[in-house]
Amino acid sequence: MPKRKSQLEAKTSTQGQMGYPEIEKLIDSEHFDEVNGAFSRAYDELVEVERKKKGLKKGKDAAKGMLSIELTMELFRELLSLKYQLQEELKKKHQQTHAK
Repeated sequence: MPKRKSQLEAKTSTQGQMGYPEIEKLIDSEHFDEVNGAFSRAYDELVEVERKKKGLKKGKDAAKGMLSIELTMELFRELLSLKYQLQEELKKKHQQTHAK
């Protein structure tokens, strides 16, 4: 009797990838306008909450939220940087292969 593929194996074999398809799509397309807008609006709201400081906990929570947004944006920048590095390496490898 043949073994059944696990759910993860079936998913990865049909999609050819694992992980976060929406993030991968963003990195591939580099269309960050919608994400940037949402992050900007959220960040502005958090700044306002922190500024008003209606209770110490709200101010601290707002600061944590702002830090989370900043770290997420930094992650996107790092992922784009890695994408460009990989593209450059592939380009060099392709040129070396065709130069021989």
